Amino acid sequence: MQAIFTLSTIAATASAILPYKTNTFTQNLDHFDPLETRTWSHRYLTNSDNWDGSGKLQNGCKGPILLYTGNEGPITAFWSSNGFMQDVLAPKFGAMVLFPEERYYGESLPFGNQTYNGDPQNLKYLTTAQILADYANIVTSLKANTPGLENCPVIAFGGSYGGTLTTLLRTTYPNIVDGGLAASAPVGYYDPEHWSEHGVDQFTWADIASRDYHEADSKCMPAIQAARTLIEKTDTATLLSLFNVCEANGLGPTLKSDLFSYALESMPQLDYPDASPPWPVNDTCTKLIQAQTIGDQALLTAAATITKRALGVPFDFDETASNCMATLAEGPGGIPGDGPGGVSAWSFQSCTETLHCFSSSVSKGNIRDFHFDIETKANVPCKKLFGRGPDINFLANEFGGYKIADNSDKTGVTNLIWSNGGMDPWHGGGFYPGGQLPNSTTPLLHTNEERGIHYIWIRRGAHHGDLRGPSPSDPSELTAARTQEEAIIAGWIQDASRK
Repeated sequence: MQAIFTLSTIAATASAILPYKTNTFTQNLDHFDPLETRTWSHRYLTNSDNWDGSGKLQNGCKGPILLYTGNEGPITAFWSSNGFMQDVLAPKFGAMVLFPEERYYGESLPFGNQTYNGDPQNLKYLTTAQILADYANIVTSLKANTPGLENCPVIAFGGSYGGTLTTLLRTTYPNIVDGGLAASAPVGYYDPEHWSEHGVDQFTWADIASRDYHEADSKCMPAIQAARTLIEKTDTATLLSLFNVCEANGLGPTLKSDLFSYALESMPQLDYPDASPPWPVNDTCTKLIQAQTIGDQALLTAAATITKRALGVPFDFDETASNCMATLAEGPGGIPGDGPGGVSAWSFQSCTETLHCFSSSVSKGNIRDFHFDIETKANVPCKKLFGRGPDINFLANEFGGYKIADNSDKTGVTNLIWSNGGMDPWHGGGFYPGGQLPNSTTPLLHTNEERGIHYIWIRRGAHHGDLRGPSPSDPSELTAARTQEEAIIAGWIQDASRK
């Protein structure tokens, strides 16, 4: 997942209006070994502009904490894409905003510049359990040492793997976090043993990714396949110039059309109404279909332009390779949705806990052919990189997988919103009422009143679009979703203040 969100320019959103203050916190290297006493400097961002007493609660709390559970990237990259928290909820609730960075990302490197020196012992502390404990620890310390914060409710927010972290933080530390909005949290994708019970299989991610193109225009997928075929027939030197990629391997490790396919696979989750251009899937289809009617050169140029725009590739080709796109460590030609690539934090997580066991098939109407095989696609590269292979059921065994939501009695997890968008391939791993994937008749909101669990379904929604700041171009159901979420969260805050 990581490479898609850090590279794509069409994921940009209107910046949140709040500035942030950069802080550091001395964090335990290992929260579960009492004999391990080493620590590291954990970066986190805060804003207290609205934490001015206007949200004072009856228990003496000056105002709640809105906590973003930082995921796979520098925390500064997530600050401006969470306008719902900052521009809408923080002023209304008089809240403090807190964004801790995920360990091993950005500036939160437990071993500094030696973190990725090739020693696997340096990476073994990168686990979901350690990340959750980091966040619990930092919240507990802030509340204990900040006057007016000690009795304050904490509401967690997260998108994608961050939504998984929000889900698991509320599940694991209900005494610390009072509720959570887990947007586009693909927790079910990490429980492949129970996929069939929930209407999920190895092609679900690719099926959803390609469905948006089919729905945009019936001529779109034929144009995509024509472009892929044309790319394969074109000489490498021409492609390097058109796509502005530094080396042949940057086009893809197996096919020259891998990079183009990767851009197309990433686009549906970023199909936002306020992207540049708006609704990029529809715009892509229009450009490819029109180019195909003109001729091969126009189609090839359109494919390159679309790829460069989606992945942030420089448009001006420089033969000195000073401004071309370097080969991506993860993504093109690999597991759909990203997986093990070069040595990086997300690659290590994929090789331990967060592997995506996804396949893709052109014969099924998908963008490309890819057959997932645990040995060749995961065990071999992971052992080469880190000396070990992944446990594809680890997160489910550790935290519950689908059982987190399936538990229908009153003793299960409470106070969680799981929101998902219909255009987002990651919604295939989401949680839904009845345990089955949504369809055209699924309502916007379904609530389990006994447990305080809420399922929000945004048919024309992309990847955690409800966490983004409101835009005049938002479809009405996205606006309605945020309204519902705000009301639910307000109730949690009031309930927590009465305890």
